[in-house]
Amino acid sequence: MTTPPGQPSTLWNRNFLIWWLGSAQSALGSALAGIATSFLVLGQTGSAGAMGVNLALALLPALLSPLFGTLVDRLPVRLPLVAGDLLRAGLQFGVGLAALRGPVPLEVLHTVAFLNGLVGAFYGPASMGVTARLVPASQIARASGLMQGTSQTMNLVGLVGGGLLVSRVGSAPALVLDGLSFAVFGLLLLLVRFPPRAPGPRGESFRQAFMAGVRYVRGSPLLVGLPLIALLVNASFAPLEMLLPKRMQALGAGAAGYGVFWAVVLAGMTVGSFGLAWLGERARPRRFSVLGLTGMGLSVLALSSTQTAAQMYLLAPLLGLAVAATNVSISVLFQKQVRPEYFGRVGSLLNMLATVGQPITLLALAPFADRLSLALIFGVAGVVTLLGALAWVGTLRREGVTAPRSRPA
Repeated sequence: MTTPPGQPSTLWNRNFLIWWLGSAQSALGSALAGIATSFLVLGQTGSAGAMGVNLALALLPALLSPLFGTLVDRLPVRLPLVAGDLLRAGLQFGVGLAALRGPVPLEVLHTVAFLNGLVGAFYGPASMGVTARLVPASQIARASGLMQGTSQTMNLVGLVGGGLLVSRVGSAPALVLDGLSFAVFGLLLLLVRFPPRAPGPRGESFRQAFMAGVRYVRGSPLLVGLPLIALLVNASFAPLEMLLPKRMQALGAGAAGYGVFWAVVLAGMTVGSFGLAWLGERARPRRFSVLGLTGMGLSVLALSSTQTAAQMYLLAPLLGLAVAATNVSISVLFQKQVRPEYFGRVGSLLNMLATVGQPITLLALAPFADRLSLALIFGVAGVVTLLGALAWVGTLRREGVTAPRSRPA
């Protein structure tokens, strides 16, 4: 078969290799910063509620991502990606240096969290679908598994190292390393040759481009159902990240235990992602997305009955495997269903609807966070996820034979 002009003919081409390695570099720094920021806020305030507000402020700008998605669909791919990485590098590096000198005011940490979220709301739509642009169409499933598996491996290294680093020397060094990792990735992106975007209709206004994305989503039951299900699941999972640090402290595991738990989850995700990469096109994304959601619900229900950190560690890899099956399958469905010129608009709209439940839940629960039962939260999250799996089955059955990629704009 003849390769279309501008489309790579092999998986391991130069552009995908740089994108793959750069993403791994960034994932390592982000994992370090996740632990560092959580325990910096918790260490200065002693309040899980304050950490919940910080997490919510980082998520709130995602509400603006559909507007940013419309904008990035009209820009060269490289510009928002490089600018986003360099901006986040400056923010994280600055907080890290300030933390090395002494306590950082909570207001500053909240402001930086919001600004990081704002940059992420612009960067996210630009990065959606990049992998599909850099590999042959027949290799999208394998490339998606490799990207997520490698990212999770780096997250695993970062969580284990970050937990040990924070427990021994504090949060500041991890934040400095995170800033450096974003700077390195931003510079690496200058070496990637991205395929040009397909031009939009001549004279199309910003509003018309935005509404075209909305109509595109409405034309597919799959694209309509996915964010609504993700909204429920993400809203139920949001409090877990807020409560787990304090839970680990109560169990005597502290920052190191928090890092170990998420590291084991990521180990399961890594194995699952690389397994799906090995299967390639043999891994049916619709089937695996249902299996993944079901596995997530059952794993979290089991976690609700745990009494020790060791019991949580035993269930963590099962949760990781289920999350990998869900994430990789959804990523493949998105990249195969959506036309490239709609990646930013459609992806950002889906991301916004899927994310909106998280900050709302965090802000609503923040005043009561120190009195909530982790077992109750895990139980509710498990039940909601299982209900989401059932709803997703119905959505897939309603989806027609014709995929959105082949529909007219």
